[in-house]
Amino acid sequence: MQTIGMKPSSSLTERHRGSPGGEAPTPVLAAAWCAAVASGALLALTGPGAPWHSALTFVFLASAPGGAVALALSGLDPWSRAVAALGATLAVNTLVAQALLMLGTWSARTGVVAVGAVGWLVLTGALAGRLVRRRRTARERVG
Repeated sequence: MQTIGMKPSSSLTERHRGSPGGEAPTPVLAAAWCAAVASGALLALTGPGAPWHSALTFVFLASAPGGAVALALSGLDPWSRAVAALGATLAVNTLVAQALLMLGTWSARTGVVAVGAVGWLVLTGALAGRLVRRRRTARERVG
């Protein structure tokens, strides 16, 4: 029996050559985005007062679950990951808001904490899965 393999087109390979595995285009851009996300979470937890409070809180709420899902799906092409991350962001924010409203505990702080917790759980699961796969492949190489 013969196995038929598919080779990706050269234009697709050349187009995404700058971001193998889906890393950020530049480390400086990734660091700036992480700083904006972290400051959004801090501003939401410390209370209003800063002029950029609402905008940075929105950045945190939009990117915490989406970034975790995008990292978990690093094997996909960038457009598929972006769509999945956007869908996850909308789903997590909607479900957290509905749950907090049903429980009668809605506030911006509890929303940020809940969305951050969901993002942290997804991120931890993705990193644990990568660690398990690396150990398994290392054992297969040795044994």
